[in-house]
Amino acid sequence: MELTQRQLDVLNHVVVNGQEWADHAKKEAHVLAKIAKYESDYDEAVAKGDYKNRKQRDEAEEKVKQDAYDNAPYTEKRRRSYPPIGDQLDALWKGGDDAEAMKAIVNKVKSDNPKG
Repeated sequence: MELTQRQLDVLNHVVVNGQEWADHAKKEAHVLAKIAKYESDYDEAVAKGDYKNRKQRDEAEEKVKQDAYDNAPYTEKRRRSYPPIGDQLDALWKGGDDAEAMKAIVNKVKSDNPKG
């Protein structure tokens, strides 16, 4: 479907790739209805300034999440580094070489992420 720049901008406000979405829509009426539904939301968002389309908003949100993950306190990083508790219990139950291997893994996590 051939879209005007404004129609594409409105679609990009609510979907990641407006042209792709429009190309896969079953009916042109569905595309035009979606544009009509979100046109005022788009206009309000643009009027507020510092406008970001859906893709940009999603990327910014993902960056915030990744930054929070990367900058977690050492206690959280340490907790994430341990093997799952089920694997630890299984190794303890089996004993022998499995328990020793798990002990080495746990000790490495402790040395890599010392308390603070």
